[in-house]
Amino acid sequence: MVAQPAQPPIVPSSTPEAAQTEATPIDQILDTLILAKLQSLSPQQQQQVLDFVEFLKQRNPPQSPQKTIWEKIRENTARIPPEEWENMPTDGSYQHDHYLYGTPKREL
Repeated sequence: MVAQPAQPPIVPSSTPEAAQTEATPIDQILDTLILAKLQSLSPQQQQQVLDFVEFLKQRNPPQSPQKTIWEKIRENTARIPPEEWENMPTDGSYQHDHYLYGTPKREL
């Protein structure tokens, strides 16, 4: 879709995707600069810019935020049945060599 001179320009910060995030002053400056450059192009060049932006969006789809290590640990430990937790050794920190490498248990 090519912007027509009679139509008010579509400012990137007014799009639904941009409304989901808070615009910073740098984002606002970039929006203004990009819009000014875009409006100075011919309709054919504007179409090429639009095509390129759509290409970039398809090539780099938005990713969901990565889970923290603590969220992953909580999810994994939630799958362990309570009876398995009861079978876990209570001296694991002191006797870690025994549980990891099979060495004899240390005297308490």
